[in-house]
Amino acid sequence: MRSYTAGNIKIQLFVAVLLTLGPTLGGCSMVSMPMGSNNVDTPTLLTGSIASSSDVAYADINNDDRQIIAENLDAIGPELAAGSTAEDLTLPWLNAISGNSGTLSKLDTATLGETGCLSFETTANTIAGIKLYSGTACRDVVQKFAVTTLSVADA
Repeated sequence: MRSYTAGNIKIQLFVAVLLTLGPTLGGCSMVSMPMGSNNVDTPTLLTGSIASSSDVAYADINNDDRQIIAENLDAIGPELAAGSTAEDLTLPWLNAISGNSGTLSKLDTATLGETGCLSFETTANTIAGIKLYSGTACRDVVQKFAVTTLSVADA
């Protein structure tokens, strides 16, 4: 095979070096662009979902609020375990950090003995306004309540 030269450098060697260094150095660059958009500042959102009532509830009532709701349920836990009726019971809650507050009501303890869970309704006074939510709280391993579901109730 005949070797071509450009001055004192062989062309095959020069091409081999370029083909090796090109992809190597290109992989080290920090420039990237999202697929489907040429706008680097604000890329296009390529995925998403339809908002549900539980998404709204999570945005309005955060984990701290849910923990305070659970602590209020723990406070009346012994009465619930004794079998007292709780449907007419109303229990206010307040999160001093977020400023959110509300009232727990319509506690349904029908499945508390079997599953360790109860259902409830709560109002929530948040920055977004006042809404009614329905939820479920279940006891964990140490017999403390934790809010497991919460969604906007149909009013």
